[in-house]
Amino acid sequence: MNIDRFCVKFFARPGAEVDDALFIDIFHEWIRHKKLGGILLDVADYRHVPEGPGIMLITHEINFAMDYSEGRFGLLAQRKRGYGDSQPERILELIRATAAFGTLLEEEPRLEGGLRLEGGTFHYMSNDRLAQPNDEPSFVALKPDLEAAASLIYPGRPVSISRLENDPRDRLTAVVEAGVVDMVTLLEIVAVAA
Repeated sequence: MNIDRFCVKFFARPGAEVDDALFIDIFHEWIRHKKLGGILLDVADYRHVPEGPGIMLITHEINFAMDYSEGRFGLLAQRKRGYGDSQPERILELIRATAAFGTLLEEEPRLEGGLRLEGGTFHYMSNDRLAQPNDEPSFVALKPDLEAAASLIYPGRPVSISRLENDPRDRLTAVVEAGVVDMVTLLEIVAVAA
């Protein structure tokens, strides 16, 4: 199944303590200094939205958010457009971009080591409810693509892929788990994955 619009979210490890306002200056600096590939456009502040996207870095290809949805803080990446002829390639591309973003965040001196992301678990969320509704047949159709991508993202590791039981009106969400992996290691792996 080929879906262009989808998200992944990596959750912060326990003990993350960060002043969200810092992300505004950090992301503006990243735009000025072109710290990421692609076309970096703007920063948006959604801290007023309960369990919302927090501070976002908007790019032409991906929206990155320091997200609080599901009551859990983490890095959410929403793919709007990009590369990849197959769904596993598109997933890998978004994981690669998100791992690079997450590694930059973890290395950011202004955060003083207060943010560590768990790279061994992520949520995949469909952003196309028409093509990929939140139901079991859609998950069954999606799972082989996630398995193919996971074999490149976590080579040699056992991987569990399950459907998150959420409100049927919410987005289809799959949980991909491969144990404990830090963001730097994840980036090293996906940087060379084909």
